[in-house]
Amino acid sequence: PFVQNDQKCRKGRSGDSMAARELLLVAFAGAVIRGALFARPPNVTYFINTETCHLQVTWERSEVPNCTQMYEVAVRINGTWDNNSKRCLRNTSWDPTVPLGKEIDFQVKTSCHKVCGDASGWNDDEAFHVVQNGAAGTGARDLNCTWWNRSYMDCLWQPGEKASPGTSYKLFYWHGDLKKGHQCRNLTSDGSVFRCGFEWKVHHVSLITISIQGDSENIQPTCWLFNSINSLVKFDPPVITNLSKKGSEVFLQWTQPVNLYNLDYQVEVDSSQIVTPSKDSASAKITVEPNKQHTFRVRVKSEKGQWSDWSKEMVLDHETSILPILLLTLIPFCVALLLVILLIYLKRIKLLILPKIPDPELILNHMFEEHNENPPICETANDEDTHLLMIVEPAGNEK
Repeated sequence: PFVQNDQKCRKGRSGDSMAARELLLVAFAGAVIRGALFARPPNVTYFINTETCHLQVTWERSEVPNCTQMYEVAVRINGTWDNNSKRCLRNTSWDPTVPLGKEIDFQVKTSCHKVCGDASGWNDDEAFHVVQNGAAGTGARDLNCTWWNRSYMDCLWQPGEKASPGTSYKLFYWHGDLKKGHQCRNLTSDGSVFRCGFEWKVHHVSLITISIQGDSENIQPTCWLFNSINSLVKFDPPVITNLSKKGSEVFLQWTQPVNLYNLDYQVEVDSSQIVTPSKDSASAKITVEPNKQHTFRVRVKSEKGQWSDWSKEMVLDHETSILPILLLTLIPFCVALLLVILLIYLKRIKLLILPKIPDPELILNHMFEEHNENPPICETANDEDTHLLMIVEPAGNEK
């Protein structure tokens, strides 16, 4: 019996050792898989497309037993992992958009899970650092783009702090429907401010990149990523077309952008009060203090865009009574009319009471004038001829 029990004990010990070996193999395989989970894939390379702001990364597939391979990727910008860039990929390539001009790193690791982990827990020492062209501080800065009336993009920027005087720049823009970056041709500069504008009537894209490059390899390219292009929209200020008042209520009307909706408006009253009409409204009724002058301005913006400039200020004068104006106008007129009537009446009364005495000199002169104009004519008794008789006295009779 003791022999049988000893044999059973030996069999038990041998079975335990086999189980232990299997557990060791499983643990080793798990360690291999876990090691492969965080391992870099081989032959990782990258290329920077400065016109479209893309970082094009490629690698080779690694062999991991009993694993459906996935690749976890993410970008680190200025020392902080960007969770929005995190992806789980089956392919061996990746082309994220990156803000060139900032410190950029990226990571690629092999995973056996279909769900990506938290990028913040990755080993920072295993990240790939992206080497960018140009000297730091020479790239364009302070870019400000405005999408005017959803049809024209206008961008302004300043040269880099370390850029040499006379440095020139060129601007490229890109969105998902373009195969390559397009260069802006309307470039102007005014001292330390550069400006370039281009037509932009594409409304459905969600991402647009703006790349600004220098005229030499020593100038560092810079990129700006706009994930919400609607945030750049700015409209021309509205025009107030009607401003009227009835009692203490003022009615305003203004122009609106054509075929656009979800617009917000604000009405400024007397440079202090802000009134917000209903969305997409082109008019407003505002209660104001009567018998006082008031000023009004209007501005508009899209749902995610920028406020437009204020419209031209319109002034509404306070109401005045019509009766004082009529009295001030009619009283002088009535007084003048009465004076004229009185003068005419007094002149007639004077003629009736004191008639005018005729001037004798005028009467006599008139009579003499008539007499001279019509002298008396003497007629002979008959029609016989008359002869002159001359009497001549004889000479010598003189005394």
